[in-house]
Formats: sequence, C-alpha cells, structure tokens
Amino acid sequence: MKNVTVTMSEALLQRARVAAARDGKSLSRYIAETVEQRVGRPMTQREALDLFLAGPLMNLTDETGRAPTRDQIYDDD
Repeated sequence: MKNVTVTMSEALLQRARVAAARDGKSLSRYIAETVEQRVGRPMTQREALDLFLAGPLMNLTDETGRAPTRDQIYDDD
C-alpha cells in the first residue's frame, strides 16, 4: 500500500469523516473504497478486449456506403 496526501476543504473533510464513521470505516479506508468504486477494479486483458469488441462498430464507409479500397487505406499521401 502507498500513502497519498489529499487536499480538500475543511467542510468536505468533515463530511467525509462523518460518512466514514456512518459506514464504520476509517477515513483512509472510506476514501480508498470510494475511489475504487469510481475508477473500478483492474480489468483482465480478456475483459478489456471483450469490452472493446462490444462497443460500437467503426463506420469506415464513405457517403455512398462503400468501404475504402486497400490502396486508399494504405495511401501514403
């Protein structure tokens, strides 16, 4: 575990202390769990790939609905 310094207003600190106490946690644990909920847990490579592949398809067609030719894709201009 790493130690981190966090800067916040006195009012926010007081609200965070109350929320941590309400949940029966230390302020440190409360903040760590809140950040983890916000950023999520680490994904495996498979989970990241599945998430990427489940996303919207890239539209590679032009205004007429045609896909680019190989020459257009690899044109060095």
